[in-house]
Amino acid sequence: MKKRISIIMMIMAILISLIGTLCYASEIQPRTATNTDAINTDKVESTTSTDDEINLISNTDLSGNDDSNYDTSLQDYDITQNDLYVFEGQDYEMDKIIDGNAYIFVNGDLKFSGAVNGSVFIIANGTVEFTEDSNICDSLYIMAPEVKINGAVYDVYGLTDKFEMMQHAYVSRDIRVISQEAKLRGNIYRDVYLTAYNIDVKDDANSLLLGGDFNYSSEKEVDGLQDVVTYGEIKFNLIEKTENEVSMQERIMQYASSAVTSIVYVLVIYFILILIAPKFVERVGKDLKEKTILPFIVGLVSWVAIVFAIVISFMLLVTSFGSAITIIAWYMIFGIIYISSAVFSISILDIIKSKVAPIKENKALEILTLAGIALVVWILQKLPFVGGLLSFVILTMGIGLIVRNIIANKKLENTTEQASAE
Repeated sequence: MKKRISIIMMIMAILISLIGTLCYASEIQPRTATNTDAINTDKVESTTSTDDEINLISNTDLSGNDDSNYDTSLQDYDITQNDLYVFEGQDYEMDKIIDGNAYIFVNGDLKFSGAVNGSVFIIANGTVEFTEDSNICDSLYIMAPEVKINGAVYDVYGLTDKFEMMQHAYVSRDIRVISQEAKLRGNIYRDVYLTAYNIDVKDDANSLLLGGDFNYSSEKEVDGLQDVVTYGEIKFNLIEKTENEVSMQERIMQYASSAVTSIVYVLVIYFILILIAPKFVERVGKDLKEKTILPFIVGLVSWVAIVFAIVISFMLLVTSFGSAITIIAWYMIFGIIYISSAVFSISILDIIKSKVAPIKENKALEILTLAGIALVVWILQKLPFVGGLLSFVILTMGIGLIVRNIIANKKLENTTEQASAE
């Protein structure tokens, strides 16, 4: 049976290496503007501009040609004709005109007063404010503690604690936002998809103007939506409140259930291995005892191989016969990971059996010892601060033992036999 497993895994590795396709990035040419790729004049012009304000983008030619139609008023503005990348460890202000996409990562507040003829991706650790002069011609994707919008944007995808659309805000399509608090004013041309606990859509001075449906999830219905939603429908999904406090008795029961489940899991894996591969159980104990560090190193290498195999398997999904190979590979990979913790506990048992004769001679005492080992391993994995690290070490050791004793079992047998002879 061990030979069959080894042959199957070798065949899988060969097939993956032959069929898998690797993609390499070619040289990326800088983006250049042409007459057809120029900034969209209808989108970049601010919706709140007056006759006295400068029309930034109207009647412009960004192709670089020197003709009489070029608007000389643009000479005072810095127009970047490719994507913008910003990585700042402090507050930042984006006041540029970008003919491309903008990727902004800020560890602080962000003031956005520029124009982008593309999509904007923002992750910030502070307040992000879009001024009245801001203009985004495509989608806005944003994660920040607080977001304030008072300019024009095509549509919004947001995850934030506080989300506010101000009086001059204008969204050409939809907003899809998850937030604790949401205050909506200004104009949304199409639909709202909102999840928030507190939602405010109107006051005595201003209210939201909505052209489509208002879809929202909250703990309570929002007052005044009937005055805001004039053309679409209101769709409400109730979020039921959940009790966060757990009694001491419930907590003890949860831990006890988890511990018993862990012990039963180890015992079941042990009985299955004793039934179908008894020599494997003996070998993992000897391997851990004689080559303690080596299984851990093999386990670390195996993690890298597992990640690589998963990536390759996703590539194989697009081929006509790759789906079956991918499913088999996934079952094998996750099967090894699933039993790795149990294999580590079983290897500890074999070491104890070699040192304590009564446990080796009494089957009931052996099972009780294994249950105790499983309980200790479970406790180690639940320890605060270090439990996650210990869980990783245990899984890595288990994976290393499995790989060494299934794939490389023949070589390992020779090693252990030589050690026994000495």
